[in-house]
Amino acid sequence: MAYALSCDRACLYTNPDNIIDEADICNYSELIYKRASHVPLQYITRRVEFMSLEFTVDERVLIPRPETEILVETVLSKANDKEFSDKSIIILEIGTGSGNIAVSLAKNLSKVVVYTNDISQDALSLAKENIQAHGVADKVHLLHGDFFEAFFNRVEKEHIDFIVSNPPYISESEWNELEPEVKEHEPRQALVGGEDGLYFFRKIIKDAADWLRPGGYLVTEIGETQANIIIKLMQNESHYNEIEKIEDLQGKERIISARRK
Repeated sequence: MAYALSCDRACLYTNPDNIIDEADICNYSELIYKRASHVPLQYITRRVEFMSLEFTVDERVLIPRPETEILVETVLSKANDKEFSDKSIIILEIGTGSGNIAVSLAKNLSKVVVYTNDISQDALSLAKENIQAHGVADKVHLLHGDFFEAFFNRVEKEHIDFIVSNPPYISESEWNELEPEVKEHEPRQALVGGEDGLYFFRKIIKDAADWLRPGGYLVTEIGETQANIIIKLMQNESHYNEIEKIEDLQGKERIISARRK
C-alpha cells in the first residue's frame, strides 16, 4: 500500500482516515494481482535492501539475498586487517548482477578499486544505474565478458587482493523444484550452475590462482550442501591454503574463503 501511494509506512499509520482515490485503488489492485501471480515483491517495487543500501532490481537480474551479505561481510573483515591498511585494495568480482556486492564493497572500503563483470549486457545496464545512484562510479569498473576474459588488458595478473563471486550454483534438478517466484521470473543463467551446480566453481577455482597475488583471497558464496566438495576442488588445485567455511545466520555453510599460497 505504501508503495502504491508513494509514501512510507509512517505516513499510512499516522493518516488512517485519508481517503484513497480511485486511481490509487486501481494501481493497488494491479499490484496485488501481480503478487498473486507469483511476481516477486522486489520486482514489483523495483527495490531491495542489501547491506543497509537500497538497490534497483528487475527481471534482468537476480534478487539479492540476505545471506549474500555474509559474503560481503567476510571480505570486509579480511580487508580491514592491518596488512591492507596502507594500500589500495584491488578486487575482482565474477558476475555482478545488480551490482549489489561491488557497490557494497566500494561504499564500505575507503581505498578500493573493484573490477566487476557480467555476461549479460542487460544486467550491466542495471548495475550501472545502481553504481551511479550510490556515487561509486570512480571505484567500480563494469566490464562485459564471461569469467576472467573480461579482465584481460585491464588488470594485471597475480596482483589481485580479493576475487569474490556469488556464482550460479543450483543444479538442473534443483531448478525444476524451485518455487514459481524464482523459476518463472528470475534469470535462469544467474541461478543454474550446470548439471551438478558446480560448473562455475570448477572454472573460478582453477583460474583464480592466476590472478590472485600470493596471500590474496578467493571468497565465494556456495549452496548449503556444497562446502565439502568445493573445499576438495580447492585442495586438488594445490594453490590454496587457509580454507575456511563460514555459516549464515541460519547455521548453514554459505561462504568458502581460501588464500592463495
